[in-house]
Amino acid sequence: MDKLFNNKWFVRFISLLLAGMLYAMVNMDNVSNTPSVLPDDEEGSYTVRDVEVEVYYNEEEYEVTDAPQTVSVELTGPQTSIMLFQLSRPSYEVYADLEDSGAGTHNVRLQQRNFPADLEVSITPRVAAIELQEQETVSYPVELDINNETEVEEGYSLGKAEVSPGEVNIQAPQDVHENIDRVAVSVDAAGASEKLENESQVTVYDEQGNELDVTTAPEMVNVSVPVESPEAEVPISLSREGDLPDNVSIVSLNMEPTRVSVSGPPDVIGEINTLEAVLDLSRVQESGTLEIPLEAPESVKQVEPQNIAVEVEVGEEEERTLENVPITIENMPDSYSYTVTQPDELTSDVTVYGAASVLDGLSESDLTLTADWENREGGSSPSVISVQPSGPPNVQIEPGVEEITLEWSEESSQNNQDTNADN
Repeated sequence: MDKLFNNKWFVRFISLLLAGMLYAMVNMDNVSNTPSVLPDDEEGSYTVRDVEVEVYYNEEEYEVTDAPQTVSVELTGPQTSIMLFQLSRPSYEVYADLEDSGAGTHNVRLQQRNFPADLEVSITPRVAAIELQEQETVSYPVELDINNETEVEEGYSLGKAEVSPGEVNIQAPQDVHENIDRVAVSVDAAGASEKLENESQVTVYDEQGNELDVTTAPEMVNVSVPVESPEAEVPISLSREGDLPDNVSIVSLNMEPTRVSVSGPPDVIGEINTLEAVLDLSRVQESGTLEIPLEAPESVKQVEPQNIAVEVEVGEEEERTLENVPITIENMPDSYSYTVTQPDELTSDVTVYGAASVLDGLSESDLTLTADWENREGGSSPSVISVQPSGPPNVQIEPGVEEITLEWSEESSQNNQDTNADN
């Protein structure tokens, strides 16, 4: 019969039939010999199975750990009332009232409501054993499970992970707490090349690694896992730009540190041999320490430290003149001979500028003047080659001869040596 009542067309037909019957009852004459259009109101019964049992209790302090899930309800009374109940499906309820009960097992008489008043209600079983356990709130540390930890981007590594908050609260009966082995969140590190940050769902596990249906507070936590780039330590080269104030010369420069750590993609880091720091000489007014920022090359993620300290000692600028400093010709092919036509001799007087403490004791052997054949002007003889000075740091060098002129030709190696000896 249940299948018939679940058929919408059957229900509509019965509803229409009942509506007609009720209409006839209201409008028919109250005459005893008039035949009734309704059947005799015979007694009947109907059993409602699998009725859920609601338990009312203090949910803030207790938890139901044992109770019947469903019961059967038998309705007895007029057949028409039973039929109307089947058609209308009212919001009936079977429940146990434990609002004023404490922890323990309670044998409770089940109650019912919202069934038709003219029907007798019989609940099976009528008495139910329901157990309440007191809830406890316990804090648990949140562990982090990193999946595919070895599959981060090549050359990268994982740093120290953080979970915030690091603990969650679980409110549950004692036997539930006894079954909890660990509380954890997970993150996937496969292919990671930058910091992993996300909000993750907290999961509770038992000793066998099975997930437990337990609610945590909070249910989500923030996970942060640094992904560290490959690192390399490289030296710093200090270059200078700009001009010193008049009559000021540098006595010494000392920088700290002299090496820094750079991090970034492996192919970028492998190409870095040194990192340049630029000292702006116009900032040097007196002796002291200047902080110079280091610029990270393109694609480098981090330079550590980002600044270096340069200790500068200055003094009043003086000048000295050193005479007859030799000019050396470099990279001249062995098979070439040459004659210097300008100047008359391969020497030059040199004026040097610097602090007195730097210039004192400076000799011509501390200076070099070179003319590099590969930097000559012109492809045929004669050729002009610029003279490049070099010397101790913190000394400005100005040679009296800025370029030389050579007449040259290709000859035997011996003739070349004789010609060089003559010069």
